[in-house]
Amino acid sequence: MDISEEKKLEILLAQLQDRYEALHKMRDRSMQFALWILGFGLGLAWLLISEIETSYNQQITITIILIAILILTMLFVKAIGHGFNRNRAIMIRIETALKLFEKETYGIEASILPDYFRKQGTGLAGHFKTLYLLIGTVFLLLIVLTWINPCKYKSKAVCPSNQIHTENVDIK
Repeated sequence: MDISEEKKLEILLAQLQDRYEALHKMRDRSMQFALWILGFGLGLAWLLISEIETSYNQQITITIILIAILILTMLFVKAIGHGFNRNRAIMIRIETALKLFEKETYGIEASILPDYFRKQGTGLAGHFKTLYLLIGTVFLLLIVLTWINPCKYKSKAVCPSNQIHTENVDIK
């Protein structure tokens, strides 16, 4: 099957556009999931700080649940990250085939894309590595809060589970 150069270029451009869109969707999906997990973490942190006085067995149970959710969260984000990296590798091959990293190819002195775009996201500040750090930190802090149990040390009037009912008491 012979494909004309013009048709090959059209195919490459269509593939590149699809890859760009897929990368944005994967990045957005991972970010939305991380925001959902952070919201869960903030809610639980609020409960642990101001609402719940936990027993030893409850602390163990909460810790086990948090570790299970952490593992599942990391696996989910890792799966998105794996797809993202595979898609990105294809995108870089297409950009290379289109000579977007080469100088003076398109009638300008510099390349269309800088060479560091090929390596973007491989350092500590990559999108998915940042999400791992953020999610891991949230869960670590939740586990610490579970065991510190700040509500246990507050005055009896602060934690709702320990409040003394004083509706009919007149204090002067």
